[in-house]
Amino acid sequence: MRWWIGLMLLGCLRGEADRVLEIPTGRAIYPERLRVETGFWAREPDTVRASLHWLPLDRLELYWERTGFENRTNLYGFQYTLFPELAGYTPGVSVGVRDLGNSTRAGRGAYLALSYSLPALGATPLDHDLRVHLGFGTGGMPDFFIGFEIPLNNSMFLLAEHTGRQLNAGLAWSPTNSAQVRVSVIGQRTVWSVVLRLWEQ
Repeated sequence: MRWWIGLMLLGCLRGEADRVLEIPTGRAIYPERLRVETGFWAREPDTVRASLHWLPLDRLELYWERTGFENRTNLYGFQYTLFPELAGYTPGVSVGVRDLGNSTRAGRGAYLALSYSLPALGATPLDHDLRVHLGFGTGGMPDFFIGFEIPLNNSMFLLAEHTGRQLNAGLAWSPTNSAQVRVSVIGQRTVWSVVLRLWEQ
């Protein structure tokens, strides 16, 4: 119990709805209806974050993020899936708004994001697909962003993205379908985080 409580108190990466590391994707969270992510910047214990993603409707995702303790920032946003992905046929397409309250340095931003899956074939086909995400933004979002999720096996994933401002990369381990541990390099700083997926459909 202490281990789980400790993980929940850490804080999290910056988030725009469902994402690779920082960039939004063309789909809402699935199959869970609630996602909690916690984490911290290595060697910067005061920079802790916490985020909550909630799917009240099948295609509408709402999220909240809090950064820091004393000088904290609260960020709100939403994402709506216009077209769910049809594997092998059409990409998923979502629109969203980040920072509805215009409370961050970048400011409020809107985006259109697309996601497409490719089967991870080989000598031993994997249970997870290779996923490609790209999008376009305005305001506080980058003009263009792209990212990849590459399954190394059925529990390890390589994450990479270009946010329009920087290159980010990460390695994720999923010991169960409901939990994932990540180590990432975001803007040349190391970040540790844990993702919990709750209330699966």
